[in-house]
Amino acid sequence: MRAVWILLLSLCVPGLVSAELEVNGYVETYLRYWAHGDSGRWTWNENRLQLQFEGMPSEGLHYYAEIRLRGCGFPEASSAADLQRPESAFPWSLELREAYADLYGFLHPDLDLRVGRQVIAWGTADKLNPTSNLSPYDLEDFLELGERLGVDALRAIFSAEPWSIEVDLVPVFAPAVLPPPEWSRAFFDPPDLPPGLRIGAFRDILELPSRKLSETSEAALKLSTTLKGWDLSISYLYGRDCFPTLVGVEVVPVDTSGTVEITSRSYFPRIRVLGADFSGSLRKIGIWGEGALFFPEDVVLTKIQPTPSGAIVRTDSTVLSSDKPFFRYVLGADYTFPDGTYLNFQYAHGLFHERGSDDLHDYFTLRVEKSFLNDELKLAPMTLTATVSDWKAPGENYGVAWAPELIYTPMDNMEVKLGAFVLQGEGENIFSRLKVRDEIYARFKVSF
Repeated sequence: MRAVWILLLSLCVPGLVSAELEVNGYVETYLRYWAHGDSGRWTWNENRLQLQFEGMPSEGLHYYAEIRLRGCGFPEASSAADLQRPESAFPWSLELREAYADLYGFLHPDLDLRVGRQVIAWGTADKLNPTSNLSPYDLEDFLELGERLGVDALRAIFSAEPWSIEVDLVPVFAPAVLPPPEWSRAFFDPPDLPPGLRIGAFRDILELPSRKLSETSEAALKLSTTLKGWDLSISYLYGRDCFPTLVGVEVVPVDTSGTVEITSRSYFPRIRVLGADFSGSLRKIGIWGEGALFFPEDVVLTKIQPTPSGAIVRTDSTVLSSDKPFFRYVLGADYTFPDGTYLNFQYAHGLFHERGSDDLHDYFTLRVEKSFLNDELKLAPMTLTATVSDWKAPGENYGVAWAPELIYTPMDNMEVKLGAFVLQGEGENIFSRLKVRDEIYARFKVSF
């Protein structure tokens, strides 16, 4: 079996398996159920084997690869003949999450390079990182906000204490992975149709950048230092928004009863981002913050749709303007009380899918954890995320996600999680659109 994994690694990182290979990972079962009365059903069924391969053939060379084998989903057979294909009964996939090589002291003792597929994560905040825009979001599981995908990149870090300069080059653009339809409505507004019209067919067109270096490449620079116990950095990115932007909607009547066909068009606009972050502690209170000023390109949304009288009207509206940059930021703190209770609080202005100064909402996150039985049992009864989309009428424009969780560790390397997601809200915001999506879950994980 060991030879099989060495062979897999050799395919990912050729020529780097001559040294002793270290293999780590975990196996996990994850089940989730939509608790919605008689309409409830299983929504997530995943068995995962994740493997990390790591080695250091020489003092100046290190390699790492991460592979995920998943059986995720439900049987999709619709006929007896489908059952002759195992993948119809047991959906599965194999993902190469990361595969890179580190070259330490390349050409200069203080210069390190990392080449290959890697997750480039910037920022000091907890999961909500407006300065981190190179690795796209992995939103397949909406409830795991903050997950990132690897990108094929060259990263160079030059260290000259107390300064560090990081340069990142990404030749091929990678978009975010979006959640399934029942969850993606959190990010996309439903079509705004004139009265009396109903959707008969919907076509979604997504335009990726052309495969030219000038269109797909991204570059970033980061300068970091430590000053009196505080970690500080400033950064700059020239890239693309990994989340698609709607730029066209066409509504075409197909009959006289009000049925229409809708065609939408989206693409990934260029962005320039100037960011900064800090982290440190003050009287045993951990404090962090980060902010990013986004300079978008001009984006115009074109709508072509019929009026109640039957006339076809075209309207153009500016979605983003290069003359109007917008600022997302996060501030947070955490503290562990003498009895072991852990408290984490964050305030965020704007999430990754919100663009333009007028579209940025306020978010608050709170997590309280308490351990029992020598850390064998951990209870997180207060895990809340809340938003207010209009402070003029907060009672009619709010959203709340409550995610209580119980974590049991009966033995080393084994973890059992039981929890729930309860969503509520009013008005138009990320949680109010999902308030019927309350779910309970169970996760069983063994690491090795």
